[in-house]
Amino acid sequence: MSEDELKSMRHSLAHIMAQAVQRLWPQAKFGVGPAIDNGFYYDIYLDGATISEDSLPKIEKEMRKIVSANYPFERRDVAIDEAIDWARENQQNFKIELLNDLKRSGTTVASELSGEDIGSTDEAPSKVKTVSLYSQGDYVDLCRGGHVDSTGKVGAFKLTKVAGAYWRGNENNLQMQRIYGVAFATQEELDEYLEKIEIAKQRDHRKLGRDLDLYTTSPLVGVGLPLFTPRGTILREVVSQYSNQLRQKFGFEKVWTPHITKKDLYEKSGHWAKFGEELFLVKSQETSDEMALKPMNCPHHTQIFASRPRSYRDMPVRYLETTTDYRDEKTGELGGLSRVRSLTQDDSHVFCRPDQIGEEIHNLMGVVDKVYATFGMKLRVRLSYRDDSDAYLGDAKLWEESQKRLKEAVIAHNLDYFEQ
Repeated sequence: MSEDELKSMRHSLAHIMAQAVQRLWPQAKFGVGPAIDNGFYYDIYLDGATISEDSLPKIEKEMRKIVSANYPFERRDVAIDEAIDWARENQQNFKIELLNDLKRSGTTVASELSGEDIGSTDEAPSKVKTVSLYSQGDYVDLCRGGHVDSTGKVGAFKLTKVAGAYWRGNENNLQMQRIYGVAFATQEELDEYLEKIEIAKQRDHRKLGRDLDLYTTSPLVGVGLPLFTPRGTILREVVSQYSNQLRQKFGFEKVWTPHITKKDLYEKSGHWAKFGEELFLVKSQETSDEMALKPMNCPHHTQIFASRPRSYRDMPVRYLETTTDYRDEKTGELGGLSRVRSLTQDDSHVFCRPDQIGEEIHNLMGVVDKVYATFGMKLRVRLSYRDDSDAYLGDAKLWEESQKRLKEAVIAHNLDYFEQ
């Protein structure tokens, strides 16, 4: 089965799950339900009710009835105002909001105001004339498409968990329930995947951290702020020393920077405008300075470089720092050591001439490759490119040149990579 076919199958299962939920909880209001890697999810709001993981077998049972009925997936293109009327008649407020976004701007841009009147529409001409509604049996949903022919052609699936999710990722909006499922073309593939997941649970770093006495957490310290025990600290220091030694072979020198800084530094660098909401703010009792806990080290290292005159003959100047940074991550996204509010980076910054960029990237790629190989970890690189929006710092031509150099270095090292 191709990736596109798998995606259509998983997206169809999201609709089947929503249909099952609607049968069991007729008051259900639906957000979005996409296909994702290995499965699908749907964001659902039940006014006055809660879906727990104990409810999943009941939902699965209803889904299998829908699969057995083999309802065809049928598409109907309608005028956008007709779709809004459909959503209003069925009290699907989240769909109304999405449709009004389409009507106003041609895209479903997230609403900044949780108190928006989601039943209102603008008088200006609609940016989108028609939308598509998909139905299977007694269930109808707003959808752009990508489905199998009928509900009986969805392979093997299993619902796995329920999590909280703010509508449109905005913590000021209603919190919905996100039901996750996994799906594969065959039962054999599904069983193999579930077995891997079970093995992964036994190897979960949170379990190992507890069993091996490596780190702990405390509600008095705060969520997302891990505390490392003597045993865990030994591991941290050994890994840090190893990473530092590899980079020092290429001329990197250690620096140290403080954990707080004036807001002015991030306004100068441009980080405040882009990441200001992710910073922990610090208030001085002695001065009127607005301070922040550092979320990254780049601006600090530039200040060390800028502290004295430099000649082109001094290049390259290479700094390394293994240090803890702080980011005010959303509480619902925190977990173990994978997503934290205090993270430690073995960070590197190089100041060099344009003709030295290729070699410097090449050297750092070699270090990264060596670290991953030492720990038996597979390295797959994502080359993140800018798009045409204005949401990026720096000149577009510099981005193009940087992206080109990075790709050349990745290819030279024969790394597994993908572009995004």
